[in-house]
Amino acid sequence: MNRLPARSGNLDCDCRRACGFRIASVIIAVITTLTLISTLTAASPSRRGCTTSVIEQYGVGHGIAGDIPLKWRAFIPNDSAPHPAIIVIHSGRFNGGDFTNTRTDQDLVCVGFCVFDIEYRLAPPGKLQGQGSDPGHYPEQTDDVATAIRAARNPDPTSVAFGRVNGKVGAVGGSAGASHAAYCAAAPTLGGDQLDAAVLLSGSYDFHDPASLIDTRCVEFGADVRNYVGCSPGPGCEIDGGLLDRASPYRRFTSSSSPVFIIATNLDPIPPNQFTILVNKVAAVGVRNCEQLLITETPGPDGCTRHSFAYWPDVADQAIAFLQSLLTR
Repeated sequence: MNRLPARSGNLDCDCRRACGFRIASVIIAVITTLTLISTLTAASPSRRGCTTSVIEQYGVGHGIAGDIPLKWRAFIPNDSAPHPAIIVIHSGRFNGGDFTNTRTDQDLVCVGFCVFDIEYRLAPPGKLQGQGSDPGHYPEQTDDVATAIRAARNPDPTSVAFGRVNGKVGAVGGSAGASHAAYCAAAPTLGGDQLDAAVLLSGSYDFHDPASLIDTRCVEFGADVRNYVGCSPGPGCEIDGGLLDRASPYRRFTSSSSPVFIIATNLDPIPPNQFTILVNKVAAVGVRNCEQLLITETPGPDGCTRHSFAYWPDVADQAIAFLQSLLTR
């Protein structure tokens, strides 16, 4: 299969609606396709050789079942200079996944970011190690991401990242991780934890969107977001102002939100409405320096196009350039 590099261009926006919102429109030829505790263990040499990773505890999740240790896999450039931090937030439909985005981690550390690929609590039946009976429902997952952002901005003296970050923190999130990145880029969560910029790969942004709730092409979107929020189908869960709506990242965006780069594929397993909803929202409220990228490709046998970190190799250069432009000023 032949893949062409993604192409984009920034355009000035209509100030009546989206002044400062830079749209990177794209047509891609058809293609198929983070109190730290002491260091726990070091991983084997990285696949691209820029650095090795170290697993550390970055904080504690406080839940109904007690305190839960939260870990990240840290990748620090092999020099002595301070760098911006990037939180990598894994996918997994809010109930699975872990910190193993090796290609993304290495691409980011190799260009000079301190990278923290994080764990966070998972909604049932998913279980983070040590999570026990804690359900992992909203807002526990976004609280964990916020805790990681605070730790990455000011690492504990026991961390390999101590003295190596410059105070700016961005994120790359995929699917559920993109939802969490959007949530934390839009506004502070626990305090001192608003991201400075985020790259969003195939995220869910409006959990109560009616068309998305009935989309079952490749994933059970409705079942996944209801499980994450902890509600059952019905008005209290799905109406405007209901539980799903109140947990949705799109509601938090204002003109004070941080820039986001919104990316998806045309027939992404995440309902296409989700991409459009956030693109329109950040434009409407005037979030500055945002970008968007919709990748057009032919669907696979399941009728869907690629999703989340699966297309990272095709967008890495643009995503890195976006983060560098905002975090290295």
